[in-house]
Amino acid sequence: MIMWTGPTFQAYYQNIHRIVGEKLDKEDSDYLLQVDFDEYLSFLVDEAKWAPLLWDESQMTVEPFSTKLQRRDKFHDGQTYQVEVQRFRLRIPISPHSQRADYFNFGPSKRWGAEPEWRFEGDVLIHEVEATEQGVKKGIEEVRFWLGNRNEEIEAGNEQLKDHIRPVWEAKRKRLEERQSSTDALLQKLNIPLHQDPNAKVKPIEIKPRHLRTIIEKPKPTSKAEATLNRSDVISLVDFIEQYTRQFEVAPRTYQKMDEEELRDLLVGMMNANYPGSATGETFSKLGKTDVSLQVDSGHVLICECKFWSGSNAYKEAMDQLFRYLTWRQNYGVLIHFCKLKDMTIAVSEGKRAVTEHSSFTAGTLQEQSETRFTSRHAHPQDANKLVEILHLFVDLSV
Repeated sequence: MIMWTGPTFQAYYQNIHRIVGEKLDKEDSDYLLQVDFDEYLSFLVDEAKWAPLLWDESQMTVEPFSTKLQRRDKFHDGQTYQVEVQRFRLRIPISPHSQRADYFNFGPSKRWGAEPEWRFEGDVLIHEVEATEQGVKKGIEEVRFWLGNRNEEIEAGNEQLKDHIRPVWEAKRKRLEERQSSTDALLQKLNIPLHQDPNAKVKPIEIKPRHLRTIIEKPKPTSKAEATLNRSDVISLVDFIEQYTRQFEVAPRTYQKMDEEELRDLLVGMMNANYPGSATGETFSKLGKTDVSLQVDSGHVLICECKFWSGSNAYKEAMDQLFRYLTWRQNYGVLIHFCKLKDMTIAVSEGKRAVTEHSSFTAGTLQEQSETRFTSRHAHPQDANKLVEILHLFVDLSV
């Protein structure tokens, strides 16, 4: 173990104005003057974001092993000898993370002794602990503390990034425009033809997205693209949501205190930072008090409804609310319920019953995907001859 003395994620986000300012100073001025302001702002935010490193304790395994340690003989003038001790090797699956090495270059601002020296085998975290029940408990607590606190600071920092970066970018753009205006005025006053370099190449205005996000290519001015989603994209999105909300279940006391809107905001931030798809330039945004929308230039293409579980009747009402937002071209919807009850089995069972009793339900289409996840198909609210698929997900917040 080593004492953490390096930079923290909290300090990184607190200094983001300086980091972005230095990046802008290195960029070509002509490029910054030509690029679309809002598009480049989104690019800067994406570049500055960090993705949390998620872990799945439910898939953790333990491997007993023995190792030899050096001990000092107190009775023979400091001589050393070897002793064999039993240890446990905890193997905990983690989410793929393209910046994992850099992730550990930053620490949490909170302190708890020395941080363990983590090892990895692919996307599995290896943590060696004492071969005791207390040793295993402490090892899990260390993972939750060191990774969990990093993730909390990342989530909080990502949520504020746009507000912090916008004024820096606005000030830089304003200075460049003022300088260009002053130069243009001087050139007009001099009335001397500008030199044209015959070998100059036009630099294209290009914004490269982070690979952790999906970017929808803008339609050409002469045509209007119709944004759609295929089923595999929607399944991938719900897979990510399910994986992310497993962290809620690991530390339910923290998330149980939050209201629906706060939980929804966490999902919005994480989906914008990590959505593992390949559609083009979409953003997740608020559509209502408890709703999440996947929005592209042509409108909203996917609606997610987030609720606390409060019974089958309320579940039907949540479905009604979801259907009110659907347009004719939307084929999918997502319904997420956070359950504070200790008996999740009852909640999921009652949810399924509410679905099958809903007037729009198409018989025989309810399909289980896991103990807390299923899908169903319904007559579209705007067209009885068109089906819409709803993906249902339950998250356990009981303590």
